[in-house]
Amino acid sequence: MSDARATLAMIQEFVTLAMERRQRQLPTDRRERMEALDEALRENIDGAKPAPKRIANPSAASGPSAPSRAATPVPSTMASALSDALDEGALNARDEKKVRSVDDVPKSGYTPPRTPAFMQDYFSDDIIPVAVTADLVPKDVVDPSGESIDLDRESRILLGLERPPPRAAAPRAAPRAASVKPVAKPRGTPVIVHMMAGGTQRGQVDGFDPDSGHVEVTMKNGDRRDVTLHDVLAIFFGTRQDAPGEDPHGTALVVKLVNDRQVSGLSPDYEEGANALTVVPNPRRGNIDRIWVPAWAVKAIELA
Repeated sequence: MSDARATLAMIQEFVTLAMERRQRQLPTDRRERMEALDEALRENIDGAKPAPKRIANPSAASGPSAPSRAATPVPSTMASALSDALDEGALNARDEKKVRSVDDVPKSGYTPPRTPAFMQDYFSDDIIPVAVTADLVPKDVVDPSGESIDLDRESRILLGLERPPPRAAAPRAAPRAASVKPVAKPRGTPVIVHMMAGGTQRGQVDGFDPDSGHVEVTMKNGDRRDVTLHDVLAIFFGTRQDAPGEDPHGTALVVKLVNDRQVSGLSPDYEEGANALTVVPNPRRGNIDRIWVPAWAVKAIELA
């Protein structure tokens, strides 16, 4: 197999693994295979960016032993940077002959005109335009020879030579009894359903049973949409005005989803190996009351 075909096969395998990772958590061997393909493709493809550096202990990077970037002074302007380069002798002998100091810059003798050039073609200093006021109404329209022009009625009204006829008042129709009842707004808990394949479903739910395998979302227009829970990444439940919010309590944790997004807070029902868990944001952000996360959408869980 040629190098081009081998690289193309590696790209196809990498794309397949990336699509699978967006839908579910990859096993250890397939995740290691994806990382190996990432490193190999970065070496084979010209212009590919290097892989991001991994820090084994992030807290060590902010410790006292970490080097400080502020120790190296950075020139604030391009002029100071050029001056430092000249002082350090960064230029060779050939380039130094091209550099000369400017001590006295000659004053420019250009004086811009007070009026634009195109205005001078139409006006002079002794011509003052006549101010047109609102009470000045034309009486007639003439051609260049001075003869009056016969205009139709619409043109005379447009130019103000004739007043338009008064408008007749439109007859009022008798009020009709309202026969259409207003559509009642659906009552329930506001939710935002994030899907595994991307996108969201916004609406309200009237009761939620994870064991049923689906959730029925009522949209704003009143339509009902049945969503399969196996296709759900997470469900964000909002607060209701007629019910108190969830009391933050339980295990403090950070949940990393398969799309590399994170949710954090307290979980009142966290159990290792469970089918799902509930996360109550602490502190709360916006009007989110709790977040339901299924096990197939979890990539990692870190206990705080």
